Amino acid sequence: MPVDAFALDAAVVFRGRPMQVAGRLTLEGASGQTTFRYHLSDGTGAPVFVEQADDRYALLRPFPPAAEPQTAGNTVTVGAERYTLVGVRKLKMNEALGLISGATPKAPLLLSGMFEGPMGTLMRELSPGTGRQVYYLVKPLADGELVSAEADAMARAEERRAAGEREDD
Repeated sequence: MPVDAFALDAAVVFRGRPMQVAGRLTLEGASGQTTFRYHLSDGTGAPVFVEQADDRYALLRPFPPAAEPQTAGNTVTVGAERYTLVGVRKLKMNEALGLISGATPKAPLLLSGMFEGPMGTLMRELSPGTGRQVYYLVKPLADGELVSAEADAMARAEERRAAGEREDD
């Protein structure tokens, strides 16, 4: 497990907003790579879902069930936009802690199809044998958009120190 994986109940800062890891899902890909899914909550707004693979993070925005895209073969249509299948990941669930959402949290296997189109990446996820699928709009996060609360506090302290030094000049 990567050292930088966030633990359940860890304090984090997402785009400047203090949050807590309310759920964590650990998945293993076919080649042994580990992927983490985090359910982030601040206790007041809608939850935020983030996937971590290696040192990259992506925001997963689920589609409401009433607004699911139309699927036909290797394409997904959202409104007038078509997305084409570019890859499928077979993910084995190794750990589910706290609040978990998705295709079927208790299932041991998830199939995750990645689709590319004019507006970016869509992910369609399902658990074999259940018939239930979940669609996500996938948006990569820039460096620093999701950090531990400790790292955020250290960065803010450094900014204050640097601002103080500039005032002394």
